[in-house]
Amino acid sequence: MNLATLMPNIHWIPVIVMTIVSFALGAAWHQKFLFGKTWTNENKPTLDRKMNIPLIFGGTAVVHFLTLAGLNGLVAGTGWHNGLHVGLFVSVIFILPALTATYLFANRSLRLLAIDTGMYVLLFAMAGAVFGVW
Repeated sequence: MNLATLMPNIHWIPVIVMTIVSFALGAAWHQKFLFGKTWTNENKPTLDRKMNIPLIFGGTAVVHFLTLAGLNGLVAGTGWHNGLHVGLFVSVIFILPALTATYLFANRSLRLLAIDTGMYVLLFAMAGAVFGVW
């Protein structure tokens, strides 16, 4: 498959919807009743620095949109079951190892890695299932 055959398969409305859902999932995921307290404690040195909020949220929206568009191009219309499996495959085979290498070099905790990658595994599984039927 090349880019010329992938691009026409992308359904943009579901990509936009799932990009918005990714922010809702992230907001819920990082609440104190789920993983927020642990996530904050594990990130304490980073959170003490001044943060560029527009850059963080804008950059996150762009990269989520791009990755979800890619997933959509792969699974659009293939059925929820196939979409779910491809979403899981992409998150476990690509995202988990990439984040793991980054976290190892940054000397970040495995607990933090589990929280952050867990959200992406869930997001990509959900998005794959939705894209498979939409």
